[in-house]
Amino acid sequence: MNTSDQPTILLLSGYHALSQAQWCNQLVSLCPQYRWHTLALPPRYFSWRMRGAPLSFKALNNPHLHDNTDLIVATSSVDLSVTQSLYPNLRNVPSLLYFHENQFAYPRAHTPQSVIDWQMVNLYSALRADAIRFNSDYNQRTFFSGVQQLTQKLPDLVPKAWLSALKTKSAVLPVPITCPHVDRHHNKAVRTVLWNHRWEWDKQPELLEAVIAQCDAENLDIQFAITGQQFRREPQAFTTIRQQYPQRLIHLGFVDSEAAYHAMIDQCDVILSTAIHEFQGIAVMEAVARGCTPLLPDDLSYPDFFADDYLYARQETLKNTADRIVRILRHWQQQGRPPAPDMRRYAANALEADYTATIEALLT
Repeated sequence: MNTSDQPTILLLSGYHALSQAQWCNQLVSLCPQYRWHTLALPPRYFSWRMRGAPLSFKALNNPHLHDNTDLIVATSSVDLSVTQSLYPNLRNVPSLLYFHENQFAYPRAHTPQSVIDWQMVNLYSALRADAIRFNSDYNQRTFFSGVQQLTQKLPDLVPKAWLSALKTKSAVLPVPITCPHVDRHHNKAVRTVLWNHRWEWDKQPELLEAVIAQCDAENLDIQFAITGQQFRREPQAFTTIRQQYPQRLIHLGFVDSEAAYHAMIDQCDVILSTAIHEFQGIAVMEAVARGCTPLLPDDLSYPDFFADDYLYARQETLKNTADRIVRILRHWQQQGRPPAPDMRRYAANALEADYTATIEALLT
């Protein structure tokens, strides 16, 4: 136990991608009454991070891993059970496990063989933690349904009470949005659509390409601003968009400056998601906070945060789904788009008390 009047918290991030880094920074900023020590691993080699984070933390040679601490806060990419077993000073420290995502809700067509290992890390970590928080109800639901399905496949000697015990210590606590709320005049026109997601397969850029192609085929007066985190391997859809539809683009690529990014959002009327894997949707929520009308799938985490007026139904084919999206955009062009919903209840100042209460309950 720390002898200082200021409680010490060890914050462990096993795969420190942009969203995890943003959450960690927010947590430290939201709760300055605690002394925070953050250990974060680079966002690469995901499978190794899920299994090897406890060893990789040791390789950092960070003295705080061996110091006395009052609380551990870990992301779900950390094998919390192994971490607390490996380091004697951490074995009896209370812990909070935060799920940005869970490995039970992996899109079926893309599920790797190693996913069972990742699922077991999630499960053992949840069993070890004293409290569990999820960023959305969808995240929580799919975790528990996934655990239940997994236990039904196990051959024997499965504890009967573990699922109810996990539920008892779990709750939903969204990641706060940092983008400031903007009361911009509601212009009902639809001229520019924003797509601001990671350039990876799970955000389904092929559907974005199909939407742009359909807008072009119908000669709709709509342009697109496409941004988000990019990687060395770029999905083919972005190459096609760049080569075949340059006249439809006002921007294509990552925006380094926060001010420039906010300025881009402010030019846009609609924020579009084509994702097939999403547990909260911070990028969408921040664009909505600045006045963009959301147009989102009617599944994943989106119904947790947005009314049906902002959701579209997926169809059997990519082309048919693109047609459905373009039909809504065309309708909004003709009749006016609905105003952006109020996101202020998800702002940092609105969630600060919930985060503090969660931490205080574990410190007492």
